[in-house]
Amino acid sequence: MISADRPFVLLDDARAAEASPARLYRDPVETIFACGREDAAGALDRLRGETRPVAGFIAYEAGHAREPKLALLGSDPPLPLMWFGVFDGFTEIAAADVPRLLPDPRSGWTGKPVPQLSRAGYDAAFARVAEYIAAGDIYQVNLSFRADVAAAGHPLALYAGLRARAQAGYGGVVWTGKDWLLSLSPELFFALHEGKVTTKPMKGTAARGGSPADDAAAVEALRNDPKQRAENLMIVDLLRNDLSRVAQAGSVEVPRLFSVE
Repeated sequence: MISADRPFVLLDDARAAEASPARLYRDPVETIFACGREDAAGALDRLRGETRPVAGFIAYEAGHAREPKLALLGSDPPLPLMWFGVFDGFTEIAAADVPRLLPDPRSGWTGKPVPQLSRAGYDAAFARVAEYIAAGDIYQVNLSFRADVAAAGHPLALYAGLRARAQAGYGGVVWTGKDWLLSLSPELFFALHEGKVTTKPMKGTAARGGSPADDAAAVEALRNDPKQRAENLMIVDLLRNDLSRVAQAGSVEVPRLFSVE
């Protein structure tokens, strides 16, 4: 069983086939964190200079501290903008062995999410987004909102249940000693290996059918639907632009589009 007596980070792959081994980082020898935007630059500089393994999280709002155009947007979240443990190493765990290190998922329970934003508030925000797009001020917005979820049981039991149901390729647990973060995603944000950055953005989903023929029809529907194709092109262009800000000129490539996993 994974012990929560000290901070740790678990990076996990719960896919049903060809899952990669998990990594468990325990007992940080040091922590690097930023609670406010004024601390973010210094924390990032410390991360750049660190040669030992680090693992942790960066909040979405941390980008507001790095991009001048976003400096006036929003407020800092209740969690730190970033938190990283500095570790001497990590333990590699076979994907099939991870469930045995977690509590029984039946010992955890979560209720129905309750949005912190009312339907009227969401409709008003959606109308503003539509106006901005029509005016040409923006072309895409991630209109998201927070929700409250009643929960009972140990956070690792909650993760065990979510892990089994989601079978996400990119999951993780961060325990800072104060805050728990549980994360499950089917999407690779980015990976850096030997100087090469790889990103695999996702847009579009379709329900699987009861046969290979039904699945093939869903794939074709995704590839041929104008809305799905437009969203896919938009996110590819967005990440290609982001990579071009840090990559060598002319080195950013898109090997294929509309690939369905």
